[in-house]
Amino acid sequence: MISAKSKGYIYGALSAAAYGVNPIAVVMYEDGMTADEVLLYRYALSSVLVGMLMVIRGVSFRLPWRDVPLTGLMAILFSVSSLTLFESYRYIDVSIASTILFTYPAMVALVMHFGYKETLGWVKIVSIVLVTVGVVMLNGEGGGTGSATGVGLVLLSSLCYTIYIVSIQKSRLRKLPSLKMCFYSVLIGSLVYVVRLKGCTELGWFPTVESGLCAVALAVFPTVISLSFLAMAIRYVGSTATAILGALEPLTAVMLGVVAFGERPGGMAIGGMVVILVAVTVLVSGKR
Repeated sequence: MISAKSKGYIYGALSAAAYGVNPIAVVMYEDGMTADEVLLYRYALSSVLVGMLMVIRGVSFRLPWRDVPLTGLMAILFSVSSLTLFESYRYIDVSIASTILFTYPAMVALVMHFGYKETLGWVKIVSIVLVTVGVVMLNGEGGGTGSATGVGLVLLSSLCYTIYIVSIQKSRLRKLPSLKMCFYSVLIGSLVYVVRLKGCTELGWFPTVESGLCAVALAVFPTVISLSFLAMAIRYVGSTATAILGALEPLTAVMLGVVAFGERPGGMAIGGMVVILVAVTVLVSGKR
């Protein structure tokens, strides 16, 4: 029988791995699509898919009025996090952006410690340090000139994601079914892109079949799967542990780069992946 904590770790790892599929957006950029177009298609398709799952599983769409304001705010935060991350791909390499994004475990741990008096035990501290070392090693592999704009956009994305995670854990939203939270996050979040695309008047169709397939993949993996498992992970193991498990995302990004974009990670990148895996092992094994 799998314990609740073990389930939480599994959900957190799956959420992070699914979120690592985001870099395929570059394929759509190469076909001439903008970040707003990519994300609107991603969120719209996600809304339909999650809505269908809710119907199949008998999950009610009803949202208590007192939860509407906070749910809307969280949806906008998640949407801004996606937008700033996707915009950063235009300034720095996706592998670099994916690694810089994971300053957020440290942000979450610090917010929980100073804002909610959560104790930072040695296990979490060691995990955060190892994650940081692993990310630095991945980033040290090179692969892009980088820019202050790109780095700033990724850090803003990380901050928005941090607030999203902590707010879910520390509010009534934690009790919402994960599918319902996912549905309203992408449904309300899509309005950000509708506005930016001037009521969809500037929205174009997919220029190639590959772009359409990438849009479906973005809707399924880093949105539906990742958001659903994220909510369940937070419920079982909390926001700090979930955030640290998120360090598995750069590993997915690196593997995707190897398979889809022909990248070949060197010794530094491989070492970084090993360190990150050790960090996750330390977190999961706890004081044992």
